[in-house]
Amino acid sequence: MLALLLPGLVAAGVLVTPSGPEVAENLLRIELHLDTPLSAPLDMRRVVLLDSAGVPIDGAFLDLPLADPDGRAVALLLHPGRIKTGVGPNLALGTALHAGQAVRLRIADAQLGRVVEKQWRVAPPLRQLIDPQRWTVHAVKRGSRQPLRVAFPTALDGDAAPLIALQGPDGRRVAGAARLLSGEREWRFTPAPAWRPGTYLLRVHPRLEDPQGNRLCSAFEQAGQSSQACAEEGRLEFIIN
Repeated sequence: MLALLLPGLVAAGVLVTPSGPEVAENLLRIELHLDTPLSAPLDMRRVVLLDSAGVPIDGAFLDLPLADPDGRAVALLLHPGRIKTGVGPNLALGTALHAGQAVRLRIADAQLGRVVEKQWRVAPPLRQLIDPQRWTVHAVKRGSRQPLRVAFPTALDGDAAPLIALQGPDGRRVAGAARLLSGEREWRFTPAPAWRPGTYLLRVHPRLEDPQGNRLCSAFEQAGQSSQACAEEGRLEFIIN
């Protein structure tokens, strides 16, 4: 029998993102980050979203788990037709999530070794494109290797860390290690060399998205958004004195 976890916790070796306590009403994507790849595709018959009363939300997911090439990340897609306002499924069924309520993910695929559960509060929808100019860069001391902290107003995708790079005063990429913290609302970068004074540039890959499917160039709700990729990277300049 599979062991059961307390609500809000996940199985060892599995990180669920969004990892924070809250998701937007128009959440599009939940991701599982695995220590080891699954031996077979995730069984979507064993994946369910439960409402605040513990009742399964019918038709919440597309029956299409998407694994990355190495099999260590799996994306669960909520039905996009229920998210986009004014389209057929949205008009007929409404959104799967409702602001002000709680929702719980439950996955009972035996490949994971135990039942995985994660609980969130549902917040109002987020329908704005991603704007790096709204990010906050926390100051670091020159000559130190103090981690650079960049805070976002809302969470990014769980795989966003490598899609943000740092260009130094010499025009070259700064070597170091990056990770996401605080429920994917902070990018933390520890440089390999000590910080030098000068002008730095955060460069954001055009593929960057948030869990609602919003991008640098367009929000998920924008007409034709899914058929076009962002052409330009995002940028944010800051100075270390």
